[in-house]
Amino acid sequence: MDQEMVTAIAVALATKAAEGLSEGGRAAFEALARLVQRAFQGRASAQAALTGAEADPADETRIEELQQELAQTAAEDPAFETDLRGAWRELAPHLTASGGAVANNVSGTVEGNVVQARDVYGGISFSTPSRDES
Repeated sequence: MDQEMVTAIAVALATKAAEGLSEGGRAAFEALARLVQRAFQGRASAQAALTGAEADPADETRIEELQQELAQTAAEDPAFETDLRGAWRELAPHLTASGGAVANNVSGTVEGNVVQARDVYGGISFSTPSRDES
């Protein structure tokens, strides 16, 4: 199975990419998640990889473990691979911005400032209030 696709699927599952999607996007994500959960039933290492990646999506090792489990499951079960490709084709368009739309995603622990914007006219600045202001 295409490594780039497996990586994208692993990241989408780990970050719960359905948050912030349209109704159609959420439905496509939920279908993909159900497909993977069914395929991972009875496979302790696969279930652990999925749970671990969901618990800490910023941990590259956990994402890699999930990628490996997805790739192995697809290699062992051609029907799962076909269904996984189909589910990804349904979800992928909902994860990208087109036609002037914006897709902002932040995951993991954020320490500091985050700006999610489309068009910014002028500057953006962050400042910490002085002790006198707080």
